[in-house]
Amino acid sequence: MTERDDALKELGRIVTERRESVGMTLETVFEKTRIRPEYLHGIEDGDYTDFPEPVYVKGFIRTYLKVIKAEDLIEDFYAQLDSSASIKREAPARNVVNVLGSSTSAPEGFKPVSHFWLFLVLIAALAGTGAYVWYAITSGELDIKNLKFFNFNDKNATITQNILSSDIEVSVTEIEDVTISDEAEISEDNEPEPEPEIKPSLEIHAVNDVWLSVAFGNTQPVFRRTLKRGEMMHWDLADEPARVVIGRPTAAQVILNGKDLGVMNPRAKKSETYIYNADGTFRKIK
Repeated sequence: MTERDDALKELGRIVTERRESVGMTLETVFEKTRIRPEYLHGIEDGDYTDFPEPVYVKGFIRTYLKVIKAEDLIEDFYAQLDSSASIKREAPARNVVNVLGSSTSAPEGFKPVSHFWLFLVLIAALAGTGAYVWYAITSGELDIKNLKFFNFNDKNATITQNILSSDIEVSVTEIEDVTISDEAEISEDNEPEPEPEIKPSLEIHAVNDVWLSVAFGNTQPVFRRTLKRGEMMHWDLADEPARVVIGRPTAAQVILNGKDLGVMNPRAKKSETYIYNADGTFRKIK
């Protein structure tokens, strides 16, 4: 077990204590977040083996911590999750039995599997099939004279197939005339379920203390103060884009329409202004 695994298990233990301190059960958290119970257990156990891609894992953790009022742990979780290129681990190899034998030497006391018997069984099966066909022909159960193949030489492009004594003629021109009714009804049970609509929104998490000014369009700022470390603000985006002045871009983590954009500018040395649009696009104003 690595140091990162130990850290995630310790964070999971802390999350469990925080949840219990606010009087919530995992069932209550599930009802509020709709995160699958096995993922909630995985967060508390520090086991992310069966989780999806890392970007979804961060979203699950952020949503869970917001519900139990433990947003101050988000930074610690992200630091551990980002310390490895991948969260998902390889599943343990299953035991596979090789029916044709193995390339490794057989243990003492066992004889290696021979392919001779396999070929012998195949030959016996073919011989039995041939004997049955010959018996059917000689006994009159199968009449070869009535077996004909497809005829592709007809100039009228008519495909004729004779099966035993029956003649079935299918005209290619008739096949082309067959159309599917435009009024054919599709069963509602076969219709794919619509994907959940993502509501345009903007979230800013304070990795460290950061001064913010947020305005929509040309209006006066709706938010203008220092966001303390561990605090988070959320705004719904409408037709007007959000104009955000970040006094310390190295300390602000931005999530736009559910997509984690991370820290806006880890190398910034002064305040910067960004425009965030409802369609998920953004840009920096020089």
